[in-house]
Amino acid sequence: MLRYIYQILFLTLLTGLVTTSAYAQTAQTTAGQAGGQNGGVRSFTTVTAVRVTPLSNGVQISITSDGILQFRDPDTSGSKMSLLFPDARNGTGKNFINVNRYPVSYIQLTTPQGAANGIGMLMQINNFVATNASVSRTPEGQGVLLTIQSDRTIESSTRGGGNADAENGAGTEAGADNQNPMPTSTQIQFDKGVLSLRAVRVDIHELMGAIAKKTGLAIAIDDAVDRKVSLNLAGVDPATAIRSIATAYGLALSQINGIYMMSEGVPTDLATYHLSGTASYRMQNTQAQTASGLLPNFLYSYVKVNAEQNAVVVTAPSQMLAKIGADLDKMDVPSPQILIEAIAVELTDTTNRDIGLLLGNPDPAQFSSINVAGGSVIYSSVGKLPKVFDVNLHALELRGKARVRARPRLAVVNGRTADIFIGAQRFIQVQFNGYGNTQTRIQPVDVGVKFSITPLTGGNGEITTRIVPEVSNITELDLQTGLPVLSTRRAETYVRVKDGETIAIGGLTLDQEQRTQGKIPVLGDLPLLGGLFHSNKKNVVRTELVVFVTPHIIPTSALVATPDNLPNNAAATTATPPAAKAAG
Repeated sequence: MLRYIYQILFLTLLTGLVTTSAYAQTAQTTAGQAGGQNGGVRSFTTVTAVRVTPLSNGVQISITSDGILQFRDPDTSGSKMSLLFPDARNGTGKNFINVNRYPVSYIQLTTPQGAANGIGMLMQINNFVATNASVSRTPEGQGVLLTIQSDRTIESSTRGGGNADAENGAGTEAGADNQNPMPTSTQIQFDKGVLSLRAVRVDIHELMGAIAKKTGLAIAIDDAVDRKVSLNLAGVDPATAIRSIATAYGLALSQINGIYMMSEGVPTDLATYHLSGTASYRMQNTQAQTASGLLPNFLYSYVKVNAEQNAVVVTAPSQMLAKIGADLDKMDVPSPQILIEAIAVELTDTTNRDIGLLLGNPDPAQFSSINVAGGSVIYSSVGKLPKVFDVNLHALELRGKARVRARPRLAVVNGRTADIFIGAQRFIQVQFNGYGNTQTRIQPVDVGVKFSITPLTGGNGEITTRIVPEVSNITELDLQTGLPVLSTRRAETYVRVKDGETIAIGGLTLDQEQRTQGKIPVLGDLPLLGGLFHSNKKNVVRTELVVFVTPHIIPTSALVATPDNLPNNAAATTATPPAAKAAG
């Protein structure tokens, strides 16, 4: 009997152990499944703010989050940059940030394609010009700093004490603008169609609503417009007041079916684009890229360059187009052209007296500074050439003491370089190392006198001329190759003269070797003995080259007027409602 009782107890205990083990296994399986399901959900952080801080030589973009912020794949060079935050979500509430701080144009925040559960944020930075940037992490790990370099130094401005980041649409921390609130006030009077208005730091939506209520006008404002308005207008009609507010705060304004519509000046969506105007200004005398770079930095968001048509394309509020076009017209002025007249005279008798005769004054003491026989390049301003210059030059030519090598005349744009070469092309042997071996090649060189002349005038009747003369001589022949050995002398100077005055350049020595062979007829052809009746003469002729350079400023009236040279006007205007033009 006891044995049966023990067997029953044993079976009961065994059943309990099996049940407990099965329950434990079931619990473990359930926990594992739950853990696997939870493991598929990635942890993430939320980007809470994107702040833009203008620097004197760049722009710094600060990205902050509520957790550890990781980034990867930074592309920090060129006109378009990108930065990927794989474990972050955009919590700023904005996808487009209009920075408009040179060199940064705007920032876009998007979710990358294929992002699981919408986790991931791609920041794309669009710049006005190609530049470089550096990326660093903040010490606490909750932020990233992107510093974009600029090729300009810009004075930072905090006009009105406002937050530059907020003005540019950058995300800011909650409550940052309310730490030190300033008092606001609004006074509006409207009587007999005349409006008087005084406002101090009033939200533009509230102000335009008050104007609409007082005057009965229909006014619509885009929600993206965020301005604090301060102004004082007395005795103006309501339409003038509305246009003044739009112009003062850079807003696009249009009147359609009697309704005034306001939006941001830089189009960021269809609503703002509809209220903006577009005009193309063709540059006739200036590169479009150069002209756009001369405009103020804050206009870069409005301006694009059409390189194929050499035009500046502006998309801006209609009331701004005329101002920008007028500024572009002031920049698009023709550069002065300068006529370079040069006379290269080769003198075989290198005395200063001959130069004095050339310049109409026989006294050589007057020209001691032009020491052509001294072996160095000498510059001197000799004023205007006398009328007898050509007569004296012809007389020296008849006496065999002078020869005119060249009389080049060429026009050059102000600040550009004109090249003059007097000589011939020869070939020399050049040795260089290639693939570990010394190799030789034959290359052509210019032998003679070469001038680079760069005139520059500021419109005051004076011309500053950069002159770079270079003299190349063949000194000898290589005994092994038979190729000439070249000797070159080069100098550089700046000379300032008045319009029409002449610069004399001397000391340019040219050595020419002449070989003459002669023989007595018949006897010189005898075998063995014929060499006794041959003669070889070697003569080295040294000549001095004196160059007279005369720059002339070409009057603008001397240029041929063509339709392309007429003052530029807007070539085309598109996407501009007629009412918007009238409002401008």
